[in-house]
Amino acid sequence: MSIWESDYQYLIDDLDIDTADHWTDWDWKKVMPMISYEFARLEEYRDRIIVAFRLYNLIGLEHLRRELGGVSKNARILDAGGGTGRKAIPLAREGFNNITVLDHAEGWLRLAEEKAESAGVSDRLKIVKGDILDMSDFPDNSFDHVFSMGGAVVYCGNPGRALKEMARILKPGGKMIADGIHNTLGAMHLFAINGDLESLEKAAVNNSQHSGIVSMLPEELEKDASAAGFCNIRVLSECIFTPDDSIRTGTDTKRWEQIVIDLEMKHCNDPRFLGAGGLMVTGERE
Repeated sequence: MSIWESDYQYLIDDLDIDTADHWTDWDWKKVMPMISYEFARLEEYRDRIIVAFRLYNLIGLEHLRRELGGVSKNARILDAGGGTGRKAIPLAREGFNNITVLDHAEGWLRLAEEKAESAGVSDRLKIVKGDILDMSDFPDNSFDHVFSMGGAVVYCGNPGRALKEMARILKPGGKMIADGIHNTLGAMHLFAINGDLESLEKAAVNNSQHSGIVSMLPEELEKDASAAGFCNIRVLSECIFTPDDSIRTGTDTKRWEQIVIDLEMKHCNDPRFLGAGGLMVTGERE
């Protein structure tokens, strides 16, 4: 076990799960259901010790920092589908003091509360249970900006509806950022690599829904964002250069991270890379 892994051992101390092998071989059944506090802890552990998952988080965070650059630290911001606060807590530590974290999984929010307290930012976050497909507890024009990271827009099962809800609760001119969106071309490539011909065939026929996962082409994502009421829409590539997910953190991790993040920020707007990785979308409320 590397020193990096031992730093996060506390997350799995009483879960009695062998994490020596590839993360897909861990006994995830022991921490089911997915919305449980225990599942959140195990996933948090994975995402801190596997280089690819660390990078997924760090790349999204870097995009957020750039999109919110110049935004007032007092702005009212919603983290829609924020889970354990992976994005909200770092932003709060950097000075944003009015962030609402919304998620439907109480267990994940419990871990978010613990992390926020440990980071000393509990007073800057409001953590609430809710569904990004129905945020009716928030009136229209409630927030200055909204972000939905880590794939919440597609994992909710209805990206168009989620985007409409985000537009509704945004003030005119407010920014929307969403990432972790499955790219249809990338999904089909993965099915081909894994020899999953059934899913590959389904994806070829119906490119928006296969194997229970919603994936989108760039033009579909842009169309949904426009229909939701956003303007100045940009669809970017994301996680183009992340390594194989079997690589664990180690002495070269920081170097990996800096090289990949620099490449991501350089090429995310390059149309030649669109579709090479995942997708993210930004826009403004009309």
